[in-house]
Amino acid sequence: MPIRIHKDSDSPGPQQPISRRSGGATSSCGSGGLIYALLPALLNLFKKNPKIAIVLVALGVGAFFLLTRTNQTTSTALQSMLFGTGLEMDEAIYDEAEVFEPLADNIKNPLPETVSLLEYCPRRLNQGMQGSCVGWSSAYAARTILHARSTGQDPDQVTFSPSYVYNQIALPNCQGTYMQRAMEVMQHGGALPFSRFAYDESSCAKVPTDSEKRAAASFRTKGFNRLTLGGDDYRTDLLAIKQNLAQGAPVVVGMMVGGSFMSDMNGRNFWQPARSDYNMMGFGGHAMCVIGYDDYYQGGAFQIMNSWGEEWGSEGICWIRYNDFDYFTREAYGLYPMGDAEAVVSNMLDVEIGLVINATGEYIPFNYGPGITFISASDLRPDTDFKVEITNSLECYTYIFGEETDRTSYVLFPYTEKHSPYCGITGTRLFPKDYSLYPDEQGNRDYIAIVVSVQKLDYNLLNDAINRGQGTTYDQKVSNALKGELAGNVQFRGGETIRFTTDVAYRGMVALVLEIVK
Repeated sequence: MPIRIHKDSDSPGPQQPISRRSGGATSSCGSGGLIYALLPALLNLFKKNPKIAIVLVALGVGAFFLLTRTNQTTSTALQSMLFGTGLEMDEAIYDEAEVFEPLADNIKNPLPETVSLLEYCPRRLNQGMQGSCVGWSSAYAARTILHARSTGQDPDQVTFSPSYVYNQIALPNCQGTYMQRAMEVMQHGGALPFSRFAYDESSCAKVPTDSEKRAAASFRTKGFNRLTLGGDDYRTDLLAIKQNLAQGAPVVVGMMVGGSFMSDMNGRNFWQPARSDYNMMGFGGHAMCVIGYDDYYQGGAFQIMNSWGEEWGSEGICWIRYNDFDYFTREAYGLYPMGDAEAVVSNMLDVEIGLVINATGEYIPFNYGPGITFISASDLRPDTDFKVEITNSLECYTYIFGEETDRTSYVLFPYTEKHSPYCGITGTRLFPKDYSLYPDEQGNRDYIAIVVSVQKLDYNLLNDAINRGQGTTYDQKVSNALKGELAGNVQFRGGETIRFTTDVAYRGMVALVLEIVK
């Protein structure tokens, strides 16, 4: 009687031809080359803080004589004295984030060949020696980009404070923090304009007042997702990053940096790692913001905004080839889009739903029945694997439930708490990723309910409500559980796929029940 779920046997393997490594060999560059490469950064530091710069120059002269007999750990240590980083990474903390459900493919969801959010980026400033890169990449870069794009304002006039976010979550001695915590602060607490919360490189002790927190609440983000290949597969999903960027959503990433990324990037717009960089000897975590991609530049590359001032890279921006980006990246967070000032706002939610048989790619046709029920027009053999294809025109959340043999309801999607029901990156999705649904051999009919909402729901509470709902049939229980919440004037259409349209200005929830004949 119920629809079951199991993991696909042909789940995708590694996406990158280069495997990640750490540790390794000595540097291939000489000490003299390092000193000259660091000279522009030293001069810039001298302007900002002459006393510290003099000490560092003295250390650099000593390093000239010592580096020829030491490995890359020493050279990276000197570099880290000139560039602030500060990203801490912990897989258990990274695992707390919901996983983005990507669009199905690049055929039904063709991506532009090049995308850049550079016009929404504020001027690239320098975090200095404080380990606050997480605050700079998430608040100053990503949050400012979202706001500038949604309002049409000059990004330099609406920048957000890195310190407002960072100071609340900084580890002892201002020595860094986790990106997950910054994402949580911006979603639940918000962000504060730079003009209202200044940055102090020498201290992160200042914490927001209650008044400042109330003001920041007006600038909350809608949410965020982890952009990985799966719930337990922490490799970065490069296609998901491109899908987010293509719809105006910046991506905050954590990379392993050091070597030539620190010593040889002044005035350069493209990072070509040195051979020794791939060993990542002495590298550390650094958070930056991905603002674009180009499928043709250097064979395909991502555009990155850094927080080391305009002397680094090309005015603080650089490109990194896809393979190298994937090799050095450890974490990636996509922020929910927040609109486009130039786009026409619509409240019409248009959704198309189809059940796709894995083996043939064919749709299971449905006829529109009574109420919210659709009945399959042909029998489906037990154990036939299928997925649910959903195309949405507006930002929404999608949930799938099923009826058990004892007529209780259970959750089919999100299939784990790690997976996100968010469909804010609009387009066509195939649920569930890396899993398939199939009818069992019990009975001659199975039932699943699909709920689409413009607001995030607690799907476990909703499932409990369905179980408590009055009625003798599954569609009656679903309807009664959502009574008073469902949108009115929904226009349904059956056929090869199911389609509905509705105005969600007042009520933003639609439910339908699929009766699958076996």
